[in-house]
Formats: sequence, C-alpha cells, structure tokens
Amino acid sequence: MASYLHIGIRFLAPYSHGRNGDGGPEWPPSPLRMFQAMVAAAAGRWNERERLVYAAPAFGWLETLPPPEIVACAAKPSERPYRLYVPDNVGDVPAKSWSRGGKVSIADYRTEKDVRPVHLDGDSVHYLYRIPDDWAGRQDFIDVLKVTARSMTHLGWGVDMVAADAAVITGEQTAALPGHRWLPGAADGVPLRTPKRGTLDDLMRKHAAFLGRIAEEGFLLVPQLRAFDTVHYRRQDTPPGRPYRVFDLRTADGSRFRYPHRRFLHIAAMVRHLAIEAMKAHPPRDVGQDWVETYVAGHRRTGEVHGTTGKATEQNERHQVQNGGHRQLSYVPIPSVGHEHADPGIRRVMLIAPVGDDKLLDYVARRLAGQVLVPLRGDEFGMSDPPILVPVQHDNVARFYTRPANVWHSFTPVILPGHDDHKPDKTRALILRALAQSDVPAPCEFEWSKLSWFRQSYSAHKFDRQGRPQGYVRPGHLLTQTAVHLTIRFKDGLEVPGPLTIGAGRHWGFGLMVGYRPGKDRSAPEAR
Repeated sequence: MASYLHIGIRFLAPYSHGRNGDGGPEWPPSPLRMFQAMVAAAAGRWNERERLVYAAPAFGWLETLPPPEIVACAAKPSERPYRLYVPDNVGDVPAKSWSRGGKVSIADYRTEKDVRPVHLDGDSVHYLYRIPDDWAGRQDFIDVLKVTARSMTHLGWGVDMVAADAAVITGEQTAALPGHRWLPGAADGVPLRTPKRGTLDDLMRKHAAFLGRIAEEGFLLVPQLRAFDTVHYRRQDTPPGRPYRVFDLRTADGSRFRYPHRRFLHIAAMVRHLAIEAMKAHPPRDVGQDWVETYVAGHRRTGEVHGTTGKATEQNERHQVQNGGHRQLSYVPIPSVGHEHADPGIRRVMLIAPVGDDKLLDYVARRLAGQVLVPLRGDEFGMSDPPILVPVQHDNVARFYTRPANVWHSFTPVILPGHDDHKPDKTRALILRALAQSDVPAPCEFEWSKLSWFRQSYSAHKFDRQGRPQGYVRPGHLLTQTAVHLTIRFKDGLEVPGPLTIGAGRHWGFGLMVGYRPGKDRSAPEAR
C-alpha cells in the first residue's frame, strides 16, 4: 500500500497573502513556500540562525521526493485590492526638520502597497509526498520534519499565522482529506514553484548574502533564489483544455498582417478552405472516407441538425450521444487584447481540435504552415498581398484566450441556437443549451448583455437605429438567431483552461471567450 509523508497546515485566519512569481495571489501555496517556512521553523527550533546543521539531512531527503500532491480548501482571490502605506526607512530626514522647527510630516515618506489577499472557504492545506516503500529506514528524517512542522508559525506573510503537523499516512487516509486535490505534472494549469536538489543550499547561500549585505564597500545586492523547479498543477476536477495551434498572419517581408476584426469570418473561411484542400490532397491514415467532409469542413452527417431549437435539436443531441458526438476542427481568428490601447485587428488565427485529437491537429497544422491565404471572394485584401500562415509556439495575446481562468468574457458575441423573442427566460434557456452544446463544464453562473465587456469589441446588435447592418459580419444561416455577450463564472473557484468558444458559429470565431483571473491579473485595462 502506498505511503505518503503528510504535512498538514491549518490557517488561523480565513485569508492568505502569499504571492506567486508574477506578483499575483497564490493558491494553493506552492511547495517551495511551504519548504521555506519549514526551513525558517527549523532555524528557530534548533537555534541555528546562520546555517542549518541538525535538520539539513532531513531537508536534503525531502528535496529528493517527487513534487507533492496538494489538497487545499476552496479559496477566492480578492477582486479589489486594499492599499497599505509603508513608512520609508528615512526617519532621520523629518527628525532633522523637526529639530529646526520644520513641519515636515512622516506621512510624506511612505510607499503605497496594494494588497490582494486570498479569502479561504475553509482553513487547511495538505502536502502529500509519495515516499518509497522502505521509508521506515528514514524514520529519523520523518521525526525531524514532524518536529519542524509543529514549530511552524507562519506561511506567507507574517499575518498568515498557521499551525502544522507531519505524519506518514496511507492512500486511504489521503482520500479522506477535505478540500480540492491538485495534481502535479499537468500540461497546463497553475504554475507552482517546488524545491529540488540544492534548494536548501541555495536558501542558506541567499541568507548568508542577506546577513552580509552591508559591507565596507557599501550595500551589496542579495542574489535571487535560483535552485527550484516550476511545476504546473491542475485541480483534479478541472476539465482538460482543447488542444490548439496558433498561427501568425505575416506578409512576404515578415511583418505582421492586420485584418479588420469586424470581418474576422473571412479569415476563418480562408483558413478552413486551405485545410480542406490540403487534407483532400494528403489525408492522414486510418480516417474514414467522410473525414475531410465532417471533421475538417465541419459538415454534419445525414440526419444531423444543428443550430436549431425544439424537437430537431433534441433529436440531434440524442443522435450525437449514440454516435459518439460530432467532432470537427475550429478555425478561430483572435482579436488582439491585453492592453487599454490594443488594436483588436486580426493578426493571428487559432486552429482548435476536440479533446484528445492532438495528433490529428498536429497533422493538419504542419500542412498549413507556410500556406498563403486564398481570397474566396476576390476582394478581401484589396491591393495588399494575401498573408502567410506562420506557426508560433508562445504568444502573449493567445494566452488571454487559452490560460486557465475562473471568469470568462466574450469578445465576439455568442450566437444562441434560436431566437429569444425578447424574453429573458427564453434567453436563459438558449444560453444553457449553447453551453451544453459547447461542452462548457458545469457548474457555472452567467450573465448576458448586448454590450461587450471590452471597449473595442462590437455589440451583439445586428442593426443600428436606422436599420443598417452593424457589428460583426455573420454567415447567412445565423442572421436570424439571437446574439448576446456573455460572462461566465465557474463555481468553487474552478479555473477552466481555454480556448472556450460558445454557441452557433463557435467553430469560426463567434462566442470567443477571454479568460480573466480576478486578483491575479493586476489590471484589466481593456475592459469597460
């Protein structure tokens, strides 16, 4: 039976102030944060203020263990920070003024500090290290770590007071621990810092540098901690994200190409056309005869109905369940976001596949790389040359659409599967159906509006007051259906990975959601 070294920590107040490497709130607390708190507790317990000796072998053993699983209570970062004013260490300056009869205020010498605590719905976090079967031979290390854990008083800031303990427990006992389970080694998820071989030595090196920072030659900089790993953790109940590949639109000279975001549908159609032609010429092995027609082109098989309401939709949903569901590629142009003055023009396009279809996605993406878009109407690019699809690995704009987030806002309107007749109850029912059709994981809360959360996005209205068409260009078969802008909030603090596209037209870029993480994004300047 598997055994685990369990380090359990209980917060004495319902908040935590720990920050991650980007300066945002961190939950759950990283294994490195816990390791550092344990090192500080050991230094105090055995009065080794400059260098650990007694507990060093136990920490060296702990460094060799794989990253732990974490079981943590639910938590919600503050949406709005509160501000502290920290006095600068220049008390002699106003004191000299006061001695001469001056009226300088100490309040003029302070630094503003915005604080975003994490509010806890519970009080505990548990670190579970899988230990070897011969762990009894390391009982002396475990005893030292147990005493160290019981000596901990803080985890994070000084106000984050805790009580802790350590013990060896079984797998059955770990299953009974309350809270959400976070698993290490995910492809995406929350990046948390973890200790590795050499972390303790690096901490002691940094501490020695801090103690000697004031020298005869002046103030010496303290080097940053370097010996640690970053491991992505995923909450066990988080659904897997859909695989995606991002392409830049580039001109022949390598500069970035821009297309008006109001007409993003044209870009989606041209990329789809390229994919169809490439797969007709060189289809992958072991696919059906209608694979290009259904998977690449997105056409439904005979008998499938899409984008309607009532009995036809119910029959379609039953048919999809019986036949494993309709699976197809999505061709999603992505507007630029992330800054107050960001121009939302289309400079990138994302190819998205159903969950589990990474190999098929790679096959199609490799054959699209370097392809030149072909105008379908003939006038899409005017006098400019068509752009080239250039694959990119990491993109600062695409991450707003793909990173895990608890709150999601639509940039392009969500086209609902029917018309709501201007009745809120019917709108809600259609949104629920759109969420189900788009495989959006429950439970979540939502709200809708005709106006976008983003300043530079178009509204969901089809016509202006003079009856003229406005907003994003839609395909003809979706013109009669209601469109709204949607905000989704997942419950229990669940952060769902993107990309998320919702509603009819989601395979061409409608209903494209942008992830926003309250308390983790320092600001949302692009929002209304």
